[in-house]
Amino acid sequence: MKTSTAFVTTLFALASLALPAQQPSPASQPQPSSPASTEAPALEMSPVNGELMSKLDSKTAKAGDSVVVQTKASVKTADGTEIPKGSKLVGHVMAARPSAAGENSQVALQFDHLELKGGQSVPVHSQIQSIALAGGAASTSGSSSPSAGGANGSSKASGAPQAANGDPGAAPAGNSAPAPGTIVARTGNIAIRATSIPGVVVANNAPGQQDPRMGQSSGILIGAKQDIELDGGTQMVVGVSGAGGGTQ
Repeated sequence: MKTSTAFVTTLFALASLALPAQQPSPASQPQPSSPASTEAPALEMSPVNGELMSKLDSKTAKAGDSVVVQTKASVKTADGTEIPKGSKLVGHVMAARPSAAGENSQVALQFDHLELKGGQSVPVHSQIQSIALAGGAASTSGSSSPSAGGANGSSKASGAPQAANGDPGAAPAGNSAPAPGTIVARTGNIAIRATSIPGVVVANNAPGQQDPRMGQSSGILIGAKQDIELDGGTQMVVGVSGAGGGTQ
């Protein structure tokens, strides 16, 4: 029951979703009961497994800070781009807000290009699909993943990331928490994905849609009344596609 309560608390944290600093806020504009959206074919995202090369902390992060994920396996994207193991997915912090006075912490990230091992730089669209802390053992079923929500405190948990498969996923049967990467809720055209980190979720565009609140971000990490602390080695699955247009 504690797990369920904490997870609901995390979802309510989305009410204060911050926008990347360079994007105009639509908060003052009335939202229709059925948000209008322009349907478009979703970009075919190829999941890239990697790990953060340095620490990311909502208490110290600031716009413009570099964020790099090093790939852990070779991948070939839908457009034929070969991404060798050890390549770097490079991005930056778009906006950050630490937790203070019971507020939620938030970090908006954008990964915009790949640096291949041969030195080639390839622009990409990207979307954060899943996050788990360093040292987590791989899960084969996803049915026993740690909770995406948790009590106040540091964001420490184990478990490996699993990419969500397009449409919203349902939580596994029984008392288990949703597998990391599962879409557990939506607000407008924004999808909310579970992580294995207690108290932390990831918000990004729902498949085939574009919410103006997301701007060009790959995802917004939200900590429920706590700071987000990701150590170097934190595991991430990031969907990537060529930067040729379309929606995420």
